[in-house]
Amino acid sequence: MIFIYCFVRKMINFLIKFLILFCLILEIHSWNWGDYPSPRASTYFKCGIQNRSFVCDPDAMLTDHQRKEIILLVENFKEKTKRPNSTIPCMKEGLRLIVALAKISMNAAHSGYTYLCDYGGWTSSDKTKCESDVQGIELNMDAVRFCSQTYLTWNLPDAEFSKLREENPLLKNGNYFAALKGYIEKLQMLYIQRFSIFDNPDASNEANIKLSEFNAALERNNKYGIISIIFCLIISFVLLFLIYRIRQFENYFNQRNASNIDMQIMTPIQPVEVDENKNKKNKKDEEKSKNLVNL
Repeated sequence: MIFIYCFVRKMINFLIKFLILFCLILEIHSWNWGDYPSPRASTYFKCGIQNRSFVCDPDAMLTDHQRKEIILLVENFKEKTKRPNSTIPCMKEGLRLIVALAKISMNAAHSGYTYLCDYGGWTSSDKTKCESDVQGIELNMDAVRFCSQTYLTWNLPDAEFSKLREENPLLKNGNYFAALKGYIEKLQMLYIQRFSIFDNPDASNEANIKLSEFNAALERNNKYGIISIIFCLIISFVLLFLIYRIRQFENYFNQRNASNIDMQIMTPIQPVEVDENKNKKNKKDEEKSKNLVNL
């Protein structure tokens, strides 16, 4: 009985340990490029995102807010690396950045390189299109890995990637967001410097000439604007002065008319009877004068 009891106890302990180990394996899932989800496919929600993008985080190494910030940085990467005056057509459109996060690397045998650019299935497979040119970042708990799928003339020197792969305290301490953000920003600056080599100098000079012409025109417009403002102010002052003088004349005439009316009011009005007596007297005088003439 004791033997059976010990055997059963050992089996129970073994099963418990097995279940714990199984749960840990489920929690830390080791992906491969065959089952790793694509943020461009219909199963993009497995990447922890709400819309199709170029960032996948199936192991939830980032929070939702951090993931949104990384997606924004990835979209800005293409915008910031655009070179409108480049001699290479695809550089005018900028370089696409793709980011895959996984706790365990999908190709641990290659410590510094990832197959994300080759087997991710996130971009166009047509090598003649600019969309096929990508820079990839695979971030794991222990390291960061890079890949480039561009023309050889575009590629950054291997020494630059070696510097980026150097031990990062942020990554070592589990601050995956800050570490990934730093990698993206450094890569962006490196590619901007790299792509600037292929700018067309004639186009740059033409742009500078247009800019200087624009500045000169803007300066002329500013001068004309100042002159127009001064001229309008002078006209405004003249109009105000004329309105003021007209008001003065109106007040003067109003006062004069008012004084005449006052004088008329103050002059006494003779009675009507007096006027009638005068008329009668005048008539009598006229009759007398007529009689004298007749004599």
